Amino acid sequence: MTTVQLRIGRPATLSGQGQRRAEGRAGGLLALPAAIYFGVFWLLPFLSAAYLSFTRYDLAGMPEWVGLDNYRKMAEDPGFWNSAQVTLVYTAGSVIPSIVLALAIAVPLARPGRLNGVLRGLMMIPAVMPLVATSVVWRIIYADGGPANAVLGVAGFGPVSWLTDDGIALWALVIMVTWKHLGLFVIILTAGLQGLPPSVYEAAALDGAGPVRAFFSITLPLLRRTLLFVLVIAVVGSMQAFIPAFLLTGGGPAGATEVLPYYMWSNAFGFERMGYASAMAMVLLAVLVVLSLVQFRFLRGGGDD
Repeated sequence: MTTVQLRIGRPATLSGQGQRRAEGRAGGLLALPAAIYFGVFWLLPFLSAAYLSFTRYDLAGMPEWVGLDNYRKMAEDPGFWNSAQVTLVYTAGSVIPSIVLALAIAVPLARPGRLNGVLRGLMMIPAVMPLVATSVVWRIIYADGGPANAVLGVAGFGPVSWLTDDGIALWALVIMVTWKHLGLFVIILTAGLQGLPPSVYEAAALDGAGPVRAFFSITLPLLRRTLLFVLVIAVVGSMQAFIPAFLLTGGGPAGATEVLPYYMWSNAFGFERMGYASAMAMVLLAVLVVLSLVQFRFLRGGGDD
């Protein structure tokens, strides 16, 4: 009986191994398109940019190896530091108000109701608009005789040179980007709020906690993961901003809106310093990776559960 059982058991084991190998091959084939896409459109450009960052390349001849010269030049370049400062101000000025406003809007919109559902749909309209089209619309809004100055005139204020005043131009971009991304953040935060357990709020109400205390003691701690997710995508998106500065101000006036991606583009294609622009791209990538890791470290420290 023992021999018969062994003979019966071995084919089943071999069959199981064969099935696992077949499933592995099928999984590999299914993942192949994604792997090809990743290799061609992400890994290859990244490796090319990393190599070019150590070269002098003007788009005409062959890249000339210069080692760390581009990085040393970057450390002494006032234009780079100006663009880095503009990028930090632009990021802080757009990310913080966007998240605060999105949370303030999401709290009432998370409640059940047909009207709230309609409002959530309307909030997504700016988010789904192409950024180029959004920039063109806001260029019209910011024109000397445009709606923005018309509203100021009704309020009794004089016209503002939104895109040509070096003290206002960057904030004009911040207003546009905040309006553009606010709806997406509202939808994400609304989904997070709707997933919070009602029993916690019921217990807090029985203990005498009011709406304000419940918001700071329950809602914010439980919403930590969602808030940090929104923070990550907002910071990464803001530090990669290019189209608003390119279409609305061209980096001006006097470099007031010359964010780092625009400065990289102008060096790469305006002055044909592709190697130097690649070095800046590597620095920007390193900063984004570090910021993302720091934020995800905090993300692992708390939860919605």
